[in-house]
Amino acid sequence: MRATRMTAAALAACLTLAALGAAAAEARTDNRSKPIVFVHGLDAFGEAGVDCASTWNTMSSRLGQFGHTGTKATIAYYGGDTNCTHNLGLHGSHSTHYPRTDAHNSTGGRHDMDGDIRHLGYHLAWTIYNTWSRNGVTVDAVGHSMGGLILRYALHRIQANDSQFPPYLYVEDVVTLGTPHLGSGWASDCTWAYECVQMENGSSFINYLNTYAKNPQADGGTDWSLVSSYDDGIVSEGSGTGDSSAKHKVQYLGSMNIGHSDYMGDTTDTRVRTCATRTCPTPPGTRGTAPRTRCAGRTSR
Repeated sequence: MRATRMTAAALAACLTLAALGAAAAEARTDNRSKPIVFVHGLDAFGEAGVDCASTWNTMSSRLGQFGHTGTKATIAYYGGDTNCTHNLGLHGSHSTHYPRTDAHNSTGGRHDMDGDIRHLGYHLAWTIYNTWSRNGVTVDAVGHSMGGLILRYALHRIQANDSQFPPYLYVEDVVTLGTPHLGSGWASDCTWAYECVQMENGSSFINYLNTYAKNPQADGGTDWSLVSSYDDGIVSEGSGTGDSSAKHKVQYLGSMNIGHSDYMGDTTDTRVRTCATRTCPTPPGTRGTAPRTRCAGRTSR
């Protein structure tokens, strides 16, 4: 298959591959008209906040060029977030599911870097439910860095039938970009922020996810694609693809120069061989059907 340095191209391929009284979900069609929900990552400095437009516009435009016509929804959760289309602080209760009293910002019920990732997952679940799922609309989702953990936890608690969460969600495909599924050593350098403490290697939160939340599924099923890079100085290539149960994995080689903030914006095509956006078939003479990752001719399991 054709392979490129275009992270948006890989994302497009991943998105394509991949309750009583509930509104009927759309049948899985792998079409490109579903809404896409974008969840940004950590900001542990100053007044926490991300410009959703500068973070996601390049990828959103690129996906449009690949034929994705659905709504592109960007999620705000920090008080300093700007140019985002949806505020998760307006959905759910601020006193439910691991609230932290010092983590709420006066800006539209948003949060700061001392919020609990589990609490943000709770708010995100209600945002997706209130906006799309309750109306029978299925979405795809993309999470960068910590945003992927917020998505992972949200779907895990849906699958666990947590009474504090919505009764169902319809999330058909999730792509994570540089998400510390196994933790991040870099997070140990910003432990003034509780979210960094949660993402440290060996933290109780990371251990919980990797014990109970492997490949979590929304109603109707969810196809996960994990993307990492050998040149990501924040999240290692192993941690970025660390949920062993995920069906699709991408690891960009160091020669491709994809750093932690490049996943959303780099569109240079270097035509490097990789089977980054699909599960490779098991070669003759080998056993098992475990998902595998191949980068530049190298296959790993």
